[in-house]
Amino acid sequence: MPIFNVTLVHRIFRAAWVAIVLAAAIALFYYGFPIIYPFLVAWLLAYMMNPVVRFLERSWKFPRWLAVTASLLLFAAIIACAVFVFATKIIAESWHIMGIVQEQIVEWKDMLIDYYQSAEFQSLLMELNNTLSSVDIQSSLSKYTSTIAGAGTTIVTYLFMFLKSTILFLPKFAVITVIIMVATFLISKQWNQIAARGAAIIPAQVHASFGVVVRDLQNAIFGYIKGHIILSTITAIVFFIGLLILGVQYAFTIAIIGGIVDLIPLIGIPAIIVPWAVFAYFEGNIFLGTGLLILWPVILVTRHAFEPKVYGSSIGLNPLMLLIFLFAGLKLFGVIGIFVGIIALVVLTALQKANVFRDVWRYVMTGKFQSE
Repeated sequence: MPIFNVTLVHRIFRAAWVAIVLAAAIALFYYGFPIIYPFLVAWLLAYMMNPVVRFLERSWKFPRWLAVTASLLLFAAIIACAVFVFATKIIAESWHIMGIVQEQIVEWKDMLIDYYQSAEFQSLLMELNNTLSSVDIQSSLSKYTSTIAGAGTTIVTYLFMFLKSTILFLPKFAVITVIIMVATFLISKQWNQIAARGAAIIPAQVHASFGVVVRDLQNAIFGYIKGHIILSTITAIVFFIGLLILGVQYAFTIAIIGGIVDLIPLIGIPAIIVPWAVFAYFEGNIFLGTGLLILWPVILVTRHAFEPKVYGSSIGLNPLMLLIFLFAGLKLFGVIGIFVGIIALVVLTALQKANVFRDVWRYVMTGKFQSE
């Protein structure tokens, strides 16, 4: 009778081998991402451009290099327009908004000081003198006033630092953009050769599973991103129209910021509307505060009305699992973890649909990827 089970030992070694390969792939991606991410973006852009390039090749009889150049120039023009709008319109108006916020904070502080020095408040202090010390009350009021002013100054400082870091990042962004554009051109120009070499090197079974994974990832990731951008755009448009009706200054910039905030799952437009409405009521602007509180459900109803049609059934993500991965990503990696959680669930779902987990389990148990 053998001392140990040979089959079990082989299974343990195969499981260890799978774990080592998986850990190495994760470590390579994690530590190599800062170096390879421009080329991953370039591959993604080339993949997205490929239908346009093929259309120009087949319908307009463009040579491959010319079709790639035309598609890339079109994409670059769209990016340049977006950057121009951001750099001129949004940043300029953001400076004005920060100035208004700072002036409002100073005004509130002066109002508190004036009220504190008023005869009415001094009379109230005299009435409270029997139970509380006037010095203690004055000290508390001074402390709270300084806290409010300090909080407002901190907010403005963070906004200033964000704009400053954004402006300083633009030169680096320009260099990275050039690298991505050149890499995109080279990858797209040699797309057919790269695909043919990959098909020749990768085994047929792995290639078939990989093809299923890529198709599912394409449907899920691009479907989710496209749907989320469309819904956030709708949110920004409704927000912009509502702000115009309410007569708000810098409505365009605020609506753009609202659309960007709406892109963040679990946060959305209420992060702007609710505090703004509270401040409006605090200032005595009942019309603006009430208008914002009415605008909030209008935006939510409009968004939810478009959600089923925009998302459709192509994403195929389980709502409960999506919520779990969103929360896990948020707890592990912060705000960026929200997107990590979504991508992780999409990848795992695609691998499951492609039977990758089944094939790996079969390899661990039998040493073969395919059943005989």
